[in-house]
Amino acid sequence: MYRKALLIVFALLNLTFLGCGGLTGGSVPPGNPGQARLVVTVVDEQNPSVPIATAEVEIVTEDGQVLTRQTDTAGQFEVQVPKGKKYIVRVKPPAVLSDAFQERATEVLVDEDEVRVVLPMLRLETVLPTVIQMLIKPEQVTLRVGESQTFQLKITPEPTMPLRPVWSVHGGIGVINADGVFTATHVGRGKVRVRLDDIRAEAQVTVLPVTPHDERE
Repeated sequence: MYRKALLIVFALLNLTFLGCGGLTGGSVPPGNPGQARLVVTVVDEQNPSVPIATAEVEIVTEDGQVLTRQTDTAGQFEVQVPKGKKYIVRVKPPAVLSDAFQERATEVLVDEDEVRVVLPMLRLETVLPTVIQMLIKPEQVTLRVGESQTFQLKITPEPTMPLRPVWSVHGGIGVINADGVFTATHVGRGKVRVRLDDIRAEAQVTVLPVTPHDERE
């Protein structure tokens, strides 16, 4: 009976900490506006259509808590985290690919109810150049559901090799791939952000519904 009671207490404590895959569960710290959905997709930098499965992921909070996850066969995982905070997402290659890829980390600001991140894993021989400035074009765009927009980057100094920055979509308005191609999936306003080490840029995105005229075409 005593052992059973201990098991119940342990289970309740575990649920309080993790919630439904999150860091706080149903107990949101004072001043926190709620929880958000963070979705991360890990791909091969040289072939972004190839997902990296069973990669080890650490999500580090501002106060040092660490949540670990593993990517699925689509190279993806998702987790509920407190909204309005910054997180370090650190990805380690699976053991079988440790001689091909290097560890990569990026900072993610979870400022919307849903944030989607595409993180290309770098090959061991890849060395990212020093970037002074990065601009995104267009800086503002309006699309309808189902339409796509390829975002272009102007990097200073101009790189001598193709770069794979970390792209993210904020606001649950669509998805993006490692080449910066955004596809609108839901009506609303949000942002597309791009990050390369400490250099960042963002674009404002508005997604409108499909009109009856669009459907007839």
